[in-house]
Amino acid sequence: MTKNIMDSYTITHAMPENYVAGELDFCKAEFSYDTYKVQLMDFQDCVVNRTGFLYETKKFKLNEYSLLDVNRYTKCVTHKHYLKKVLIKPKRKLGPGKYLLVHDEWTNEHYHWFCDLLPRLFVIKEQLKDYILLLPDSSYVRNIGLQSLEFFELQPAAIEFIKEKELVKMKNVSILTHTCLTGYVNAKIIREMKAFTTQKLKIDPAAPASKIYISRDKARYRKILNEPEIQSVVKDFGYEVIRYEDLSWKEQIAKTSSAESLVSIHGAGLINMFYMQEHGSVLEFRRNKIYHNQCFWHLSQALQLKYYYLFGTPDDDSLVIEGDGCNLTVDPNLLSKTLKAMADRQA
Repeated sequence: MTKNIMDSYTITHAMPENYVAGELDFCKAEFSYDTYKVQLMDFQDCVVNRTGFLYETKKFKLNEYSLLDVNRYTKCVTHKHYLKKVLIKPKRKLGPGKYLLVHDEWTNEHYHWFCDLLPRLFVIKEQLKDYILLLPDSSYVRNIGLQSLEFFELQPAAIEFIKEKELVKMKNVSILTHTCLTGYVNAKIIREMKAFTTQKLKIDPAAPASKIYISRDKARYRKILNEPEIQSVVKDFGYEVIRYEDLSWKEQIAKTSSAESLVSIHGAGLINMFYMQEHGSVLEFRRNKIYHNQCFWHLSQALQLKYYYLFGTPDDDSLVIEGDGCNLTVDPNLLSKTLKAMADRQA
């Protein structure tokens, strides 16, 4: 049985606040995109692994709807793969009940938890009580993952954790399909999540606003190479320098809920724009020419925030900014001009 939850639709973004004509031609594919049709699909007699692969035992095959992107796994959707990875492997049999699969191999990453997994659950929030939620067993999921489920009041009947290299077998399981290709966001769902967040935090738009610069100077990669110089500039504009890794998730929310402006190099810390004051501003340091996605531009637009970008000079011209990406040198003069434009527009 398949139930349609949300139809596909096209999202066309406004350009960034400081867009210069032609400057983003290298990523024209990001200007407009289609979301996925979101469906709740029922299956019987299945096996699931920690990365969210669902195997139909009667078909001896991996189900394509469980995959993050079928084009990434062409070698896995074969009978040979099933025979090698599933058929002869031990499996833990789960008890009776209806199980729900929404995770994939990137669920343990902060961005993907908040922009891929949580929207899938939020869109069927009222139905979650009927399901036992399958989740990968990891420190991230047991910490921030479970806290965020409680925060967004996403309450399944129970949670079943799947351990590393474990296969679990069940009689009845449903897949809630992805809301869009990862790296993009389903704006309608994100806005519903933002409305929920604003109401829950009781954010007062009249309260004194703060400005936050997220430093990644403790990170192994994707750092600002002239960090002291950049910190000096942002402090001159009244920004507080913080390192989100030094704060608990709830402390991050409390710190960001008063922010009207958020500045950072591309990184998971920008997920905290979820908790900013409405109609605030986000400045992301990126590189030009090559990229994997423009996920924080998409997210800021969905949250109805003003998005700005500033290109830095990469230390490796062959590396994108995403993932274990390049480091950047940011021009302090261009940063000053951009921060002044942000302040003027915010006023």
